[in-house]
Amino acid sequence: METLNVLNLETGQFEGKTITINDGKVTEMMEAPISHLRTYALPGLVDNHCHIQPAYAPLFTAAGVTSVRNTAGNSLHLKPLKDHQYASFSPTVFTADRMIDGVPGLWGKTSSGSFSTQSKHDAIEEVKRQVDVGASFIKVYGRLKRDVMEAVVNEAAKCKLDVSADLLASTDVDARTAAKMGIRFLEHNSGIIQSLIPSWHSLLSEKEDRALLEKGLDEDKLSTLCEELITAGVVIVPTLSLFAQGTKESHWSISTSVKTSALTSLEEHWNYVRPYIQSSKQTRLLEVSKQITTAYHEKGGTILAGTDSPAGVDTYPGQLLHRELQLLVQCGLSPFEAIQSATSIPSKLFGLNSVCKVGGQADLVILKSNPLKDISATRLIEWVVKNGMWHRPEALIAKAEQNQQKYNQASYDKQEQVYYDYMNKQYPHLMK
Repeated sequence: METLNVLNLETGQFEGKTITINDGKVTEMMEAPISHLRTYALPGLVDNHCHIQPAYAPLFTAAGVTSVRNTAGNSLHLKPLKDHQYASFSPTVFTADRMIDGVPGLWGKTSSGSFSTQSKHDAIEEVKRQVDVGASFIKVYGRLKRDVMEAVVNEAAKCKLDVSADLLASTDVDARTAAKMGIRFLEHNSGIIQSLIPSWHSLLSEKEDRALLEKGLDEDKLSTLCEELITAGVVIVPTLSLFAQGTKESHWSISTSVKTSALTSLEEHWNYVRPYIQSSKQTRLLEVSKQITTAYHEKGGTILAGTDSPAGVDTYPGQLLHRELQLLVQCGLSPFEAIQSATSIPSKLFGLNSVCKVGGQADLVILKSNPLKDISATRLIEWVVKNGMWHRPEALIAKAEQNQQKYNQASYDKQEQVYYDYMNKQYPHLMK
């Protein structure tokens, strides 16, 4: 039994509550006097766009991220997390299977994380396979042709699954077209620029990109487009922090107190891709995406907080979500609205454990300061409660270091081989 100041996600006020937790659930909540001497409790946070693996999963939890929306992966790699084998220290996972892309795929040929095709028939078969292995939604990527993407969306609808799209590199589908197809989630605010500047895509040269984006987007046309997308029920996931980490001006570093050897393999990856990241292009994309996010918020659209961790560079799992909340506040969201984008909104959309109520999963983040006064206070974490278990952040970081030894490159390679052997036996036509 603990007495805390708990954020009411309907009223936006902290309320004194005495909470009883049993078997991972909140079994009782009783009113108590509000007190400035008490710590502040939020429901566990949700990173609504990331890519998780068991090796570094506890790093998300250490940052108060108790649930994640994994926007591409595969069922075998994620099985330890999906089975809740490590539920007391790793996030709950709501996940897509491998992304469905065109030819050539942005991430290369068909693999364990990406399916590359020009065939409507094969794309439909891939959707069916993903449904069979328990995908929570379907992810499509920028080089998928319009007719194939539409076939994917139609098949997903038959299976009652939403479709999420990353259209940054698309030259065939923009946000308006995607919305008419029935795509519900636009990752990275993607496709919106192409709706207003049809010749733009993310793979343009520095010179071409500057010529098209230097002046930003037409405010009136953007406002009209936002209204259309909102009417269609489109949800945007800006991932502003992803773009910011690729810039010189807005780059953000985590505290040395949360640096860990569990980041070593990720840092090696970031250092490898760093030379390919163009700061000037990322700066323009960040500013235009902030313009889109601001307009979408002003029109009353639904926005989700996500980071794309650990893609890009220096995209620290878990920790970067706090930077995302700061950037959303810069776009006009109140601190409370930013918190909702990582708690109550994904709870309603995906059924995740991001509200604190009797009968619900006991996932909480206990803060030392009031984030409604300063959103950066979400970083000041004293305790993380995951499935009713209380953890200090440093203990979860230590767990990630243990995982790093268990889920090393050799074990990953072995699991990859098992995946390929299984797919080549069961679905050889989907591994071409």
